[in-house]
Amino acid sequence: MAKYMLSDPNFSDGKRKEIIDQIVGPFQDRPGLKLIGYEPDPDFDRLPVEVLARPEVLREALLAAAAKAYELIDMEKQHGHHPRVGAVDTIEVYPAKDVTIEECREFAEELGNELYKRHGVPIYFTGRNARKPENTGLTFIRKGNYEGLRDAVLVDPSRAPDIGPARLHPTAGATIVGALEEHDAYFNVVLDTTDITIARKLASAVRGRTGGFTNIQGVIGLPQTHRRTGKACTIVSCEVTNPLKTPLHRIYNLLKAEAARYGVNVIAGQVCGTIAAEVLVQTAEWYLQLEAINGPWDYKSQILENHLLELES
Repeated sequence: MAKYMLSDPNFSDGKRKEIIDQIVGPFQDRPGLKLIGYEPDPDFDRLPVEVLARPEVLREALLAAAAKAYELIDMEKQHGHHPRVGAVDTIEVYPAKDVTIEECREFAEELGNELYKRHGVPIYFTGRNARKPENTGLTFIRKGNYEGLRDAVLVDPSRAPDIGPARLHPTAGATIVGALEEHDAYFNVVLDTTDITIARKLASAVRGRTGGFTNIQGVIGLPQTHRRTGKACTIVSCEVTNPLKTPLHRIYNLLKAEAARYGVNVIAGQVCGTIAAEVLVQTAEWYLQLEAINGPWDYKSQILENHLLELES
């Protein structure tokens, strides 16, 4: 039976189509790999990609895409709004089918070593590969972003990479690699204000270390152009490490209430990338006050597509 891993590498170019096409190329038309999607973000100058693949196929695709990003992106010229430390900012892997978290951890370890061996880009390990507790999330590693890390790593031993000398690659920066047991939910709440100060105050209200939800490790207020209306706005961008314990509707409702204090309305919510069906079912259950789901029947048996998948497997 084939094994599958999920990965969502993030690259630091969301503007130049000719560069984006070359980075995404290794994920296209490759047997044993499904490119779930990619969405260049010019405001963030960031390219998130999501793929589902057999481990051996995923490894080669990630190495090829990383090589292109290291070659074509110069971090001294890149100035995205989103936190980042390198041309290939993060590569995280997750179990998808018949793969253990230990296999993912070993995969990430080998991948990080190979990236450094081939390109000399320093590697920081996160998630299950983290060498110290503060690196299990991305916040501490990314503190100060590329520019801050570039300077801090020269003088602060606590900021040193796990592989490579205490200095960043002169153009490619550094890369964060790690295995995680559950796929994070990336959830944005869009505000009808251009006041970034308000967005940052709301981010502080939900961020775990500033009094919000424990499972929200990364949350920032950012300017954005609303894709449906084309108008300038701001968003609160949340990385939710366990959306079943911290449901999306709870985050949405808190931000909506906090925004009202400033006379600001919530325009929309945005789910970035894939999430587990159970996360959406949980939100539907809350809003619709459903009694059958998670009641006498298990919700999985109430979703038609799950029965179709069983017939096809």
